[in-house]
Amino acid sequence: DRIRDLKTDKRELVGVFGKTGAGKTSLINAVIEEKKLLPSGDVEACTSVMIKIEANTCNTKYEAHVEFITKEEWKDELWSISQFHSDTADQNNDYDDDYQDVAEKMSALYGEEWKQKSSEKLMDDRYFSEIPEFLQSTTKILSCETAKELSAKMIKYTRTDSNQRGDKGIKRWYWPLVKCVTVKVPHNSFLQHVTLVDLPGNGDRNKSRDTMWKGIVGNCSTVWIVTEINRAAADRESWEILKSVNSLLGNAGECRHIHFICTKSDVIEDSPDHSGDVQALILRRNTDAKAAVGKEISKLHKMKKHFSDECFQVFTVSSKEFLKRKVLSPENT
Repeated sequence: DRIRDLKTDKRELVGVFGKTGAGKTSLINAVIEEKKLLPSGDVEACTSVMIKIEANTCNTKYEAHVEFITKEEWKDELWSISQFHSDTADQNNDYDDDYQDVAEKMSALYGEEWKQKSSEKLMDDRYFSEIPEFLQSTTKILSCETAKELSAKMIKYTRTDSNQRGDKGIKRWYWPLVKCVTVKVPHNSFLQHVTLVDLPGNGDRNKSRDTMWKGIVGNCSTVWIVTEINRAAADRESWEILKSVNSLLGNAGECRHIHFICTKSDVIEDSPDHSGDVQALILRRNTDAKAAVGKEISKLHKMKKHFSDECFQVFTVSSKEFLKRKVLSPENT
């Protein structure tokens, strides 16, 4: 019985990587056939925290389990930010990427107050009144009847975008304090044996998330590198992600498959009026994209030492067409 249970509970851990706007969120929604679960569609929006998607085996609700960084970690970060802020106060910060990242994170949580207050005052409990779980070092659980409801509730814990101050009337965003959000989906046969992990890239991580990130990548049995089809072979960021992931994989690791997933295959500029012609164009570009990515993979000599050719596969997908067919047949999405 125990052996049977172990086999039943065995999960494939799939790490999903890709830069903002590549279509990661839409891809995950399509794969688990939950169109409205993870917020997507805004080119400027991205997830800054790790999101794990797995089956809810305990009840029939859609749940999000929010794991926060510790108070001590945030206190250390505030102290570092206050030092950084005083060092850059006399400079023109408009073009400083590091400053913009800090300002975005602090403004999300504190509004503009953070610029005038000490790190000690920014630890005042009133800033965290809505999330007593952060102060108590416990997990916050959001529970809803539908995917759409959960998506709206968890947005302040997962999402950052350039217009966030006015978005949906949210005054305080808590994603800077979040380490990981585990989303549990009921009645989903695909997720019974697969856990998807939407991983933030290097630029969206901080020290408190790094250890967890490295641990997760080392345990992934499959890695998905997600990139837009029209620039798949030339997108240097995707290849940099692959190389950084490679340093955590290799002979001793769990990883057996590396998949390049080229998204938005349905997007054809100046497409003809006839759907048959559009489909032919899409399929031709799919073939070309696979060949181009395959050529780039063959140049990765260091990776070839750890992985055989069978480990690499290239997929061309369209989440939009899969969820609402217009031109492509299901097997071509």
